[in-house]
Amino acid sequence: MRRSGTSVRRTPARIPALASAVVTLAALLWPTAAASASPSALAADPPFGTQTTIGLYAPVPAGWAAVAQNQATGLKTIEFLGGAPYLARVAVLANTTVPAGWVLVAVSTDARTSQVAYLGGAPHGATVTADVGCTMPGGRVYGYPVPAGWTIVGSGVNSVCSYQNLRYP
Repeated sequence: MRRSGTSVRRTPARIPALASAVVTLAALLWPTAAASASPSALAADPPFGTQTTIGLYAPVPAGWAAVAQNQATGLKTIEFLGGAPYLARVAVLANTTVPAGWVLVAVSTDARTSQVAYLGGAPHGATVTADVGCTMPGGRVYGYPVPAGWTIVGSGVNSVCSYQNLRYP
């Protein structure tokens, strides 16, 4: 009969079996390096719009943005945004990091994705409207900083978003 307060001793044979089970479970739950792109594979600048997958919790490399994720596979899809033409639009995961020069222009109703537009290479006198923040049924989505060279010439609020009117000199 065991008294309360008495510790249960694990035999050395049980510890390796437990460790083996943990390692096996981790291998099943976490994606392997072979299942996703390695950071060195993303080092070169591919063409605008190139997509690849990385681990769900891996950091998104500079110049890339997360466009989809899959909890079941443990992967997310990222897209290279470098080299984009003026006013190119890309659907990204809401509140994901995007490279400089991109602004928020639309949000999905469920607030899971956002449309961003690239303002680099704008002609003189160009104007655009960029969302600053939107409150949607699925949550709040935040905009991005005003790109270098652009000025705020007006602002407003509609039913779900606050926005800024921008002008390029």
